[in-house]
Amino acid sequence: MNHNRSLENANRLIVAEGNAASAELASAVGKRLGFAVVEVGTAAQLNEECARFAPTVILLDPQSLGATEIDLLSGLARHHGNATIIIASSAGANVLATAEEFGLAYGLHVSVALKEPLTEEVLEAALAPQVVSRYQFTEQDLRRAVDRAQLLVHYQPKVFSAARGWKVTGVEALLRWDHPDYGLVYPRDFIGLAEQWGLIGALTDYVLQAGIDQLGEWNRLGMRLDLSVNFSSKLVNDAGFPDRMSEFLAARGVAPEQLTLEINETAGLEDPRCTADILARLRLLGLGVSLDDFGSGYSSLTQLYKFPFSEVKIDQTIGIDLPHTDAARTIVRAIIDLGHNLGIAVCCEGVESAGALEFLHQCGCDYAQGYYIARPMPPGELARWIANPAPWVDNEVRLAS
Repeated sequence: MNHNRSLENANRLIVAEGNAASAELASAVGKRLGFAVVEVGTAAQLNEECARFAPTVILLDPQSLGATEIDLLSGLARHHGNATIIIASSAGANVLATAEEFGLAYGLHVSVALKEPLTEEVLEAALAPQVVSRYQFTEQDLRRAVDRAQLLVHYQPKVFSAARGWKVTGVEALLRWDHPDYGLVYPRDFIGLAEQWGLIGALTDYVLQAGIDQLGEWNRLGMRLDLSVNFSSKLVNDAGFPDRMSEFLAARGVAPEQLTLEINETAGLEDPRCTADILARLRLLGLGVSLDDFGSGYSSLTQLYKFPFSEVKIDQTIGIDLPHTDAARTIVRAIIDLGHNLGIAVCCEGVESAGALEFLHQCGCDYAQGYYIARPMPPGELARWIANPAPWVDNEVRLAS
C-alpha cells in the first residue's frame, strides 16, 4: 500500500484481527464507508503499521494477535493514543467488558466493544460514526442543494413492542443530499455546516414538509404510520412554530398525534423558559416531543423532568453494546424504568442483532430502531418492505394492520 497516499485520507482504519473472515468483512465495510484500510495479524505488525499508517480508528481483537490485552492496550496508549479503538472478541461478555475497561483505564478512546462473529450491520454501526467528512462543501453548495431540489428524505422503520412481538407503527425521517458529484451524502457531513451558515432552518423545513406530505399520502393509501423528525435545538425558540405546524398538518390531512419532534439535550440551554413554553404548546396540540441521544451527554437526566417529553430515545452507542456488556443492559433497564415511572415512552436505537431486540422486548422497551430491523430507505422501498418483509420478520416483527 502507498502509505503517503493513504495519509491523504482523513479516515484510516487498521483491522487488527487474526480471524481471516472477520478481517475481510471489516475491511470491506471500512472501505465502503470511505476508510483507507490496512490489515494486520500480529501485535508486531500492529505496532509497525500504527507508526507508519497513523490510524484514526483501530478495530482490535486482542486475543487473536498473540499478545496480552494489557500489553496491547498499554502500548497503544503510550504511542498511538489518539486513535479510536473498537474492541472485538469471540470471548464471553465478561472478557469483552474487561478489555473495554482496560482500554478506558489507559486513557484510550474506546468507542464500543463488539461480540464476534461480526456482522456487516454491527460493523457499519460501529464504524460509521467515526467517519470524518471527506467532502469540502461551501455555503453556496448547500444553498444550491436546497434551491435545486438535491435533497431527499429516507425513512427508517421504528417498531412498537406488542404483547406477542413487535410491529411497525412508525418511521424516522432522515435527510440525504443527492450530490451531483459525490452521490448520496449523509447528514453527518453537512448538518454542522448548515447550523454554522444559518441554513438548518431551511433543511428542517424541507424534512418536515416532505415527511408530512408523505404521511398524508400514506394515510390516503390506508397505510397509517407515525413520523419522527429531528428538530434542531437552534429552532426551539420560535414562538410561532407550534401554530404554524398545526395548520400545516391540518392542511395535509395528518393528525398531530402522528408527528414527533426529536430534540437533543442542548435544546433548552439558551432560553429554558422559552423552550419549555414551546414544547408544552406542541404537546397540547397533540404532537409528540422526544429527547434524542439520551445517555450520550451530561444534562439529559435533568431535562427529563424540566420539559414535557413524551418519549426518550436511548443513544445508539448503548444499543449497539446491548449484546456484549452487562453494563449496557443494566443502563437500558434503568432508563426504561425511569421513563415509565415518569410516564414517558422509551425507544432504543442502535438495535443491530436479534438478541438485542429480544432483550428489549423482555424489558418492556416501548420502541426499537436499528439496522437489524431495517435500514433507512426511500418511501417506495419502505412500502414494498412493509408489504413483503424480510423472512425473519414473521417471527420477530408483526406488522401493524
